[in-house]
This record gives sequence, structure tokens and C-alpha cells, in this order.
Amino acid sequence: MGHSMKSHPDNEFGGLIRDRFRKSGLSIKALADRAGVPYAAAHGFLTGTRDPALSTATKLCKILRLELRPVRATKRK
Repeated sequence: MGHSMKSHPDNEFGGLIRDRFRKSGLSIKALADRAGVPYAAAHGFLTGTRDPALSTATKLCKILRLELRPVRATKRK
């Protein structure tokens, strides 16, 4: 494959799924196929240049065995 996945510095979700993806042994195409998204979209999610819809993020987390759960929002000062 030889594709380098550089991350976008402001995207924490991309970093989380990229780390788990690297350990999964899946190809980007396999991840895209399982999540039901185009290859380019999956690549964008992994690099942090694209943000998935909540339904897609849920699928990605399930495939990569990550837990997606709500957290209480903090008040801004």
C-alpha cells in the first residue's frame, strides 16, 4: 500500500481511530467497506482531514473495538 497517514493536528478522533486502525491489521479499503463509506472518506477520517457523521463514527468505533460514549459538557468561562 505505501500510503503515509499524516494526522491533522486538531483532530483527536482521527488520532484515536488511526492508532487503533494501525493495530487492527485491516487495510483502509477493508475498513471503508465494513463501514460502508468510500475509500477517500475512510482515509480522511484516519488522517483527521474529514469528520464522520455520528452514525459513521459509531460504525468505525465498533469495527475498531473502541467505545463511543457521551460525556458531560464542561461550562466555558
